Amino acid sequence: MILAYKPGRVWPLLQVRMVRVKDFAGVKYYPTVKLKFLTGRKGKMGVIQEIDRHLEKMVIDIGPRPTGSKNNRKAYNYIGREMAGYGFAVEKQEFDCIDWFPGGASFLMEGREIRLKEADYTLPCNLGGKLHCIENIEQLRKSDIQGELVFLFGELTREPLMPKKFPFYNPPEHKRIIALLEEKNPGAILFASCSKESLVPLIEDGDFNIPCAVVPVKEQEYLLGNKNSPVRLVIKSSRKPARAANIISRGWGEKPRIAVSAHLDTKPFTPGALDNAVGVAAILVLGKLLGPGRLKNQLELIAFNGEDYFSNAGEVVFSEKSLSEPGDYLLGVNIDGIGYLEGQTGFSFFELCEEKRSRIRKITKKIPGICEIAPWPQGDHMVFVGCGIPAVAITSTQVFGILESVIHTPEDRLEIVDRKKIAECVAFLVEWLTDL
Repeated sequence: MILAYKPGRVWPLLQVRMVRVKDFAGVKYYPTVKLKFLTGRKGKMGVIQEIDRHLEKMVIDIGPRPTGSKNNRKAYNYIGREMAGYGFAVEKQEFDCIDWFPGGASFLMEGREIRLKEADYTLPCNLGGKLHCIENIEQLRKSDIQGELVFLFGELTREPLMPKKFPFYNPPEHKRIIALLEEKNPGAILFASCSKESLVPLIEDGDFNIPCAVVPVKEQEYLLGNKNSPVRLVIKSSRKPARAANIISRGWGEKPRIAVSAHLDTKPFTPGALDNAVGVAAILVLGKLLGPGRLKNQLELIAFNGEDYFSNAGEVVFSEKSLSEPGDYLLGVNIDGIGYLEGQTGFSFFELCEEKRSRIRKITKKIPGICEIAPWPQGDHMVFVGCGIPAVAITSTQVFGILESVIHTPEDRLEIVDRKKIAECVAFLVEWLTDL
């Protein structure tokens, strides 16, 4: 579905001027190439002010934007309108998904309320009785737990299980555990957290229809010591079918295309500043700076919708509909988690030729805040890599240290974002992409 592309209407609403150094006021590095900068009737804005505008829209005005939700629709429609205003042909790439409504959870054992959290996308329940404790797959195989309340711990909770229909990676061991649980069909499942530091659920899967909740590891000993006591688990949540969309903005130019992407969605309870309003702001400003026709190759700016959704539904539909001919793409660049107050901006290469690597290294030598880091496989750049398309991933060097404490939590707020680092990243991309 094409949202907008009518040059006769779009362009008269815009003033065209050359980007000047003061547009990057306060930024140590800015692109040396000449650019056309499009501004609306309300006047001119520098790059950092544009970044601020988009960050405030995504994080404060919209807030948490899980795939399928009302806020998620607000976010991708906002991105589509902005890109159409810059003159891009904007496609809404729609897909089916689930809108999940959390309502909280409670667990009583011997009259004591145990801290816990419902797993994202779980079904509701109100179940009492005895707690059946299972530590390993052999115990699970021998168990008779149909309709019962089960507590999983030990070997079974060493790491989160991949969703049952996750297409990109799903180890056989994970599939065996999920299949056994569905065969045994307990009434509900409690599991010890897969992390001692925070509540990380074993299962987070909207295609898994047994109610689930996660308890802190420190409560494991108490649960095991009182497993014969009466218990009750209540989960108040609901699911409903929904629709969502990737937003794909294409300029004109020759194939193969240059794709630059960032995901727009969040987990249910986080405003998602670093994850990933910063990436959305970057591609929006990049679109405004470059416009639809600056590059020789066709520029495609992608707002993925589903990186934080259990089945990566947006990435799946993009792979099916847009990557059927991988030769249409010269490379993919993915932006996720840039601009953290601490550390630098880091980039890593995936199957990129030495000539392009050398050019990036030459440009970034001029930018103290940007450096090369080891490849990291978590992110939407792997959508391109999996199809044999060279890719570059861009993130913050220190973001990996806050994955459990900040990312995917209510603490992922604008206070931890440095706008100047985002502007430097955009400036680097402008210079590199216009030189390809």
